Amino acid sequence: MKLTLHERSEILLQRRIQGLNSRETINFIFMGDSRGRGPEDNCFTMSGEFENVLKKAVELDPLFIIHGGDTVFTGEIAYLQHFVDVVERIAPHIPMFVCVGNHDELFLLESNLKNFQSTIGEVHWVIDIPQVDFRCIALNNVHSPVNATYGFTDAELNYLERRLRKSPRNTTLAMHAQPNIGDWTGGFPVDSPDGQRFFDLIQKYCVKKVLVSHLHGYDEQFIRKNNDGTFTLGRGTDFVLTGGAGAELDFEHKLILNDFNFVEFFVNQHHISGPILWKDFGTPRRACL
Repeated sequence: MKLTLHERSEILLQRRIQGLNSRETINFIFMGDSRGRGPEDNCFTMSGEFENVLKKAVELDPLFIIHGGDTVFTGEIAYLQHFVDVVERIAPHIPMFVCVGNHDELFLLESNLKNFQSTIGEVHWVIDIPQVDFRCIALNNVHSPVNATYGFTDAELNYLERRLRKSPRNTTLAMHAQPNIGDWTGGFPVDSPDGQRFFDLIQKYCVKKVLVSHLHGYDEQFIRKNNDGTFTLGRGTDFVLTGGAGAELDFEHKLILNDFNFVEFFVNQHHISGPILWKDFGTPRRACL
């Protein structure tokens, strides 16, 4: 029986962390929004840019890669499986863990997680690297891919709280949609009850980084929820947004970078450093695989 991308990645990660000790520093990559269009995209390749992004990421030899979702344009099994095939060809020894995005879930104008689960794998996952006191928790904040509605159900936030109760020092979250704040729109509302509770949880448990995608570029905002429910920008939790792994670029939002990109982080037992921004990957080759 063929393994899903997630199952394969869990096996690879366990092999790669063997022998790690508490004095070491690890690196990992975060990227998002590849949006391969399958047979519509030149002989069933990915977008071309994604291959270049992934090849550069592999050169950095990260311990693992996190993908923030929207791997493909539509969640048809053939598209999702092709994404898996490309990843396994270009990065055969690197674990990749994927958040579910609205396009991954959208198939025939319906919400369909079964195709994602049968090819990419788990919707909820946790990466634990105890040697460097690191944990990454994946969330699904896509309410409706058809209506472009994002946020958190009570069940999702209850799951998050359970996972955060014994948080290591370097705890991060990864999810697809960003909060609607500052120059970011089209994500989840921060003034809703679930948005307020989300921020209460990440601040209570001192989450270091929140990794998001969805907008096709690069940006970063530090966000703090105040006691009265308002927000202060420039202080608080570090939200890092990258959606530049191949999807059509976003020029409507005022972002730090409206170009193809990914980010790299370094983690030791005491802290997470980064993001380090990588861009300029050259002209893609669009030949058939």
